[in-house]
Amino acid sequence: MLVTIHAVTDDSRTDLLARLRRGDESAWSTLYDSLAGDIRAYVARIGAASPDDVLGETMVQVVRSISSFDGTTAELRPWVFRIARNRVIDAGRRQSRRPRETQLSHEDGSSVEGPEEQLTGDLSEMLAGLTSDQRDAVWLRHVVGLSTGETAAVMGKAPEAVAALTHRALRRLRSILDRN
Repeated sequence: MLVTIHAVTDDSRTDLLARLRRGDESAWSTLYDSLAGDIRAYVARIGAASPDDVLGETMVQVVRSISSFDGTTAELRPWVFRIARNRVIDAGRRQSRRPRETQLSHEDGSSVEGPEEQLTGDLSEMLAGLTSDQRDAVWLRHVVGLSTGETAAVMGKAPEAVAALTHRALRRLRSILDRN
């Protein structure tokens, strides 16, 4: 049975953090199972070339740093997302120093793309009209489901700034959809 951090009671939340710090394998499984899908989707959305690698690096960093984490279990989820975001930024810096890969194409020069990739392409085009901070704010708030405060912690911004970013992004997306 899968248990998410959100569904855990306050008593068991405290217990979860204590169990993580003790190295309890079932606590780590619970944490991973509750976050992996959302983290993988988030890092893919913000540009990770290999979301699974970033997810793995994120979880390794969480394991290494859990003993120094001084927050509550409620703050654990945004903390993990912040680590994931930093991993994507680090990977981007490393990648900028390497040659770019080219997209696969058919012999006639057309791109290798299926219906899922086309849908992702359309969404990517819509999101391209937003700033990177707006994309992050919308994704963390409305896809991952973090609160404004949690999103602010992940992004290193004030909650008011996140609220403004989200508002402007959603207004921009509505205008794009209205034109189509």
